[in-house]
Amino acid sequence: MNRPLDLRDLGALLVTQALVALGEVPEPGSNQPRQDLDAARLAIDLLDLLEQRTRAARSDDEERFLLGSLAELRLAYVRVRDAASSSPQPSEGMRG
Repeated sequence: MNRPLDLRDLGALLVTQALVALGEVPEPGSNQPRQDLDAARLAIDLLDLLEQRTRAARSDDEERFLLGSLAELRLAYVRVRDAASSSPQPSEGMRG
């Protein structure tokens, strides 16, 4: 790495975790997408906490990264959540 570590590096870990949980990036190991909205929400909430707690001590690059990432992840979360809630659920009593 050519630059010192900063908040973008920590934030990138949380962004990746959220994207995997949203099914946007294949899960490491299986290389298959999966959705875990609870895990995605946790990663987004942790990134939001990082953003809130570091407001006074961030560089402009860190600021842009954190705010941009949060906006994109929140939109992706809503899109995935809404798609999951509108997809037909199999009936419990039906057999194939």
